[in-house]
Formats: sequence, structure tokens, C-alpha cells
Amino acid sequence: MAKIVIVGAGGVIFTQNFLKDILLDDELRKSQVVLMDINAERLGHAGKMAEIMSGQFGRPFRPELTTDLRKAVRGADYVLTVFRVGTLEHQRLEYEIPAGYGVRQVVADTLGPGGVFRGLRTLKALFEVLDVMEQECPGAYLLNYVNPMSMNTIALSRRAKTVKVVGLCHSVQGTVSQMAAWLKVQPEKLHFYAAGVNHQAFLLKLESEGRDLYPELRKCMDNPEFYNRDKVRFEIMRHFGYFPTESSGHGSEYNPYFRKRADLLEKFCSVTAPPDPADRCCVHLMSAGVSGASLTVCAGLQERNEEKLRNLLSGKEKIEASPSMEYGVRIIGAMEKNQPFSANLNVMNNGLIPTLPPGACVEVPCLVDGGGIFPGRIDDYPEQLAALNRGMINVQILGAQGALNHSRRDIFHAIAADPLTAAVLGLDEIQKMTDDLFDALASEIDPAFSGPQ
Repeated sequence: MAKIVIVGAGGVIFTQNFLKDILLDDELRKSQVVLMDINAERLGHAGKMAEIMSGQFGRPFRPELTTDLRKAVRGADYVLTVFRVGTLEHQRLEYEIPAGYGVRQVVADTLGPGGVFRGLRTLKALFEVLDVMEQECPGAYLLNYVNPMSMNTIALSRRAKTVKVVGLCHSVQGTVSQMAAWLKVQPEKLHFYAAGVNHQAFLLKLESEGRDLYPELRKCMDNPEFYNRDKVRFEIMRHFGYFPTESSGHGSEYNPYFRKRADLLEKFCSVTAPPDPADRCCVHLMSAGVSGASLTVCAGLQERNEEKLRNLLSGKEKIEASPSMEYGVRIIGAMEKNQPFSANLNVMNNGLIPTLPPGACVEVPCLVDGGGIFPGRIDDYPEQLAALNRGMINVQILGAQGALNHSRRDIFHAIAADPLTAAVLGLDEIQKMTDDLFDALASEIDPAFSGPQ
């Protein structure tokens, strides 16, 4: 019987996806499931949610609850990390300090100054999870959902001795679902082939019943109804040939083309269309790329999630009795039941995409079965896409290196390599901004970073 641990289970609205997926699987629900969180009250809510699901679905299910990380992961086969480190105030600092220098981010959780410092905050906790896993469940799988995905995966993989690190995200399946709605194709009949890096992978193939759907997607680009909802992604497709798998808001942060001047912000990152009901984000300001939108969106999401939690716990709202779109439990099921399953996952490159650095984290199709996780090699990856990816990878590798070595100098180099930052600031300004971020976030990152380097 497998032991499955969810670390950060107090984020109940996200955690319920995994609890539901386990409960709806006749074999996996017999597993030993442990919910762990440092917040006992939130952990209790997660336990109550499992109890409600058990009653609603008519299936016995009683996961263990603990605030003790070491106890939670002891003997585990799979550990899912789903926590959020820090508060909205820390996120605000990671947005507003760079904005004061003219670097206008949107989400600031993947790249850029905000993404690098979010990585330092997050890796402080993820390193603790990894190190305890090495002692208590060597050889187990660490299935990480926490951003910045690529920087975290690189740092964790380099630090790991026996633990197998895999990064999970829902941008690929979310984009494919969006494409099915746009192109009026049944999702099960849509065939795709996607690869690249997290939040900047590309649909290399998009077909239905042997028919190439790219001509129809290009027609969407010429239709204001679609174009105005996703300007940056359509512009990337127009100039580079392939549609990226992350929203325009995210995508506008990772390139030097859209946010370095006021006229470009107005042209590509302004709200000119109503929200798209098929858009998985449902946060139109952030999807459009409006500066700092994630602060507003996340505050609103927190309020809505708290209201949803109250409604679910009180029975006012029922839990949907259908599997979630998340890959995590399906990956575990594929390995435990030896049932082949394919998913785009984040793993170390090591030649999988030969034109990208071997030390990069890449998002590629993987086959999962009883033997483990087997990433696919991507031959003939378009060179112009590799060029875009390298702009992100430079930041991710340097940021991971800085986190591992507690090097302020590496972190400066990571931020100096950021495409948007480099398009806006000079080196002295980048150094001053980096120092300001270290000073403002000193309490949230490893104390080994203290002092100039």
C-alpha cells in the first residue's frame, strides 16, 4: 500500500482536488494518506473536507493529520508540495520595489526580480522538505506544485541525493482545454505535442482527427474577439510560429518586447475585451498583463476561497463528484497500477531538448507507468523557440545556483539576466534594486544571505 503525503494541505481549496482524486480511485483510496501543514487550524479544515467527501461520495476515507513534517514523510512513497510561502505583503514588496525602478511585472512568481526572490522564499521551505525526505523516505518522489517551478526544480534536483524531483503545473492542459473551446473541438479528439520550459512551452503540434488546427488558430488571431483576450500569445505565434502554453499576462513578463515602454504596455497589456468564460484563469486583469494585477487578483481569490471553504464545510455547497484536471494523483495511480499515462512534466534537461542547456529544467511529454517516469526527447525543437527559452533559463539556473550557494552575487546576476529587467535598467540600477529587495525580504529568506557579497 502506497503512502501519499500532501505538504501544505491547509490550502484546502487546492488540496481538495487531490483528496477527491484519491477518493474517486478505488485502489488509491486504500493508500495511507497523510495531510501535513504548519497551521493546525487550516489542517483541521482539510481533515473536515476529507470527512465531508467521504460522506458525500459514500466511500470510507480518513487521512492522517499532522503538523510534524518528519512524522508525515516517514516511509512515504510520494510527497506532494502544494504550500504557499509568505503573504500578500511579501508579494507586494516583490512587485512594488521593482516597479519603483520601472520594471513593471504582472504576477512576479516565475521570472524577473519578483520571481527570483519568491524562489528564495520558497526554496527555504522546500529545502527543508527535501532534506527531511532524504532522511525519512530516501528514493521517494517529490511532486512539487510550488512556483517558481523551474528555479525550484533545478535547485531541488541539484541538492537531492536519492529523492526523485518532478515539477507539476497545469498550464499545458489548461491551454489545451482553452484551444478545444476556441476551435470547437471535443477535448478528447484534440491531439497536441507541447514542449519547452515551464510557463513558456509551445504547442508544436495541434491536431484533431489528423487535421492540422493551426490554420484555424491563426484565423482566431485575426478575430478581435479572440485576439484582444490574448494579445501577447498571438503576437508570439505571429512572429515565432507557435502558440505558447501560458497566458498573455505571464508571457508578457518573460520577454523584452511588451512591457519596457508605456506605448507597448498600452498596446499589448491593456484590457480591451470582456473575460473569456473558457479562460481557465478567470482573472482577466492578470491574463491581459495589467501591471501588478496579481496583487488585486490574489487578494480577491483569497476572499473567494475563504467564502467557498465556509460554504463547503457548512454543506451549503457540494463538492463536484468528478476528477480534477491536476496530474498529481493520476501520476501516482499510473505508477502504482502500472497503467501507462502521459503528461507534460518539469524535469532536468540532460539532453532532452539538445539545444537547451543540460542544467535547465524543461517541460516535456513524459510516459508514466509502473517503472517510473520516463521523459521524452524532443528532436528538431525550433531554434527560435529555444532562443526565447534561453532567456528564461539563464535566470533560472543562476537563481537556483544563488539559492544553493547563498550567494547574493549569483542572485544579482540572475536578475541582471532577466530579459525584461535588462531591457529597462542599467547594471548599477539592477544592483541597487537587488539590494533593496534583499533588505526588504531579509526575514523571509535564508539568513545565510545576510551581508553584502
